[in-house]
Amino acid sequence: MPRKYTVTAAVIERNKNSRAAQLSLDNYVRKIVARAPELTEAQKAILRPLLSEPDGGSADR
Repeated sequence: MPRKYTVTAAVIERNKNSRAAQLSLDNYVRKIVARAPELTEAQKAILRPLLSEPDGGSADR
């Protein structure tokens, strides 16, 4: 007979928070920085304007 597993509310909340952290902007930036040596010139050209402007490149100001 298969064992029935239950997941507590605490586990569900922990998993939800973990997923939110994986999808955060900070996480994506860290991943890009870690792989910076692999960036192609085209990819660097896309990022360059965003990093050169003090407001992060936002054009909707």
